[in-house]
Amino acid sequence: MTNWYVIYVNVRHEKKVTQKFLSDNIEAYSPTVKKLQQWSDRKKWVEFPMITGYVFVKIDLLEKEKVLFNPAVLGFIKFEGKEAVVKDNEIEILKSIALTGFDVTQEVGTFNLNDKVEIGQGHLKGLTGTVVQIQNEEYVQIELESLRQSIKVKVPKHILKINKKVFYK
Repeated sequence: MTNWYVIYVNVRHEKKVTQKFLSDNIEAYSPTVKKLQQWSDRKKWVEFPMITGYVFVKIDLLEKEKVLFNPAVLGFIKFEGKEAVVKDNEIEILKSIALTGFDVTQEVGTFNLNDKVEIGQGHLKGLTGTVVQIQNEEYVQIELESLRQSIKVKVPKHILKINKKVFYK
């Protein structure tokens, strides 16, 4: 059975590793975001990995050796001794974030740390998580459950709602 797994790769090798896997018929994904970089003489949009050092691969664990054979791969991310499995809907959320460039800044003063929140509209509708950081009251940092990683997503506060469901046990 194939699942999405997270592998840790050398920093700044995410794109090369993903391309290599795709050319070897291994489904791989490395979400990216575009940022405007400024130099003294020019500005340019540059693509950066959304999650530095991570690449997602969809494989059967029997194919694990094919992934580890790549010299830029450091290993699988494991929790409690088992390879971290990422849900398909979380990969779709990452793809949606990368595709839409959802980056609207509003204050989120009505939210507190550790509040359970849910995005109520837009491409990220249904994304749930815990507010783990509020910086300058501009954005919330939402943690995805199976990754145990935080991804900063800037969202307008009017589309966030407090969610009383328990997401994490």
